[in-house]
Amino acid sequence: MKQNLKISVIGLGSMGSSIYNRLKKKGFNVFGYDNNLELTKSKKEINYKNIDYILEVSDVILFAVPSNKEILNIIENKILKFNSTYIDLTTSNPQNTLELYKYLKLKNISYFDAAMSGGASGALNGTLTLMIGGKKEELKYLTKIFSSMASNVFYYGNIGNGHSMKLLHNSVCHGIFLMMCEIGNLGEELGISLEDLINTFNCSNARSYISQERFPNHILNKKFDGKSIIKNLKKDLQLVKDFSDSKETSNNYIKLTSSLLNDFNNKLDLNDFTEIYKLWNKNIVK
Repeated sequence: MKQNLKISVIGLGSMGSSIYNRLKKKGFNVFGYDNNLELTKSKKEINYKNIDYILEVSDVILFAVPSNKEILNIIENKILKFNSTYIDLTTSNPQNTLELYKYLKLKNISYFDAAMSGGASGALNGTLTLMIGGKKEELKYLTKIFSSMASNVFYYGNIGNGHSMKLLHNSVCHGIFLMMCEIGNLGEELGISLEDLINTFNCSNARSYISQERFPNHILNKKFDGKSIIKNLKKDLQLVKDFSDSKETSNNYIKLTSSLLNDFNNKLDLNDFTEIYKLWNKNIVK
């Protein structure tokens, strides 16, 4: 890796701040920025710099914002460092990813989509999974950064494929979660406790990450603290629905899960997504 790289993290929510703290702990020279001033005041451990400074001096910028539409809004009409590298950690439409890549290439900036999975705890502990739209040999100089953040790093060759993979991943993950919410509520109506249902699934063929981790750690214990909000799940499922509409392969299940979640009242968008389980019967049209 190139020596003494100046690294910045833009977007300091639960994921971004965890990534920042992980890189700092590993000894990297790292700056942070978020447009939420209240957030920046509350996180004293972060070496904050203004956005102009970060874009002008950073060798590598990790973007942990909602989507790459926000990335374009942040960098437009700014002075950008020549030959810097932007790593897009968002969940975004791959078509937008390709457009942003072309835009940045004209400015002599390397850009790679590197969608992530593993949550804030994975970011803090360096156990994320990174899904990168690029070739491994193109990113050798970032190996130490990636290995500090993630225990699994996959390269899919082409720009946009990292974001495509994340949409496929989230569609399955959210789809199984919604199915489990429906089945759990049905089971309870039949007189089968949710705990018994989950324990049975976990020692049989119906087990999944959702039954083994999500329900025991965030729902059965009544904590409802999945660290993401319903609005984010709606966004993810709408993205994969829109993206898959343009493909020849069927997307029936994709459309169904997106439609189911869109039935939820928008007033609940900021609720933790694990609360979907207890809100299910009042918000799903039968």
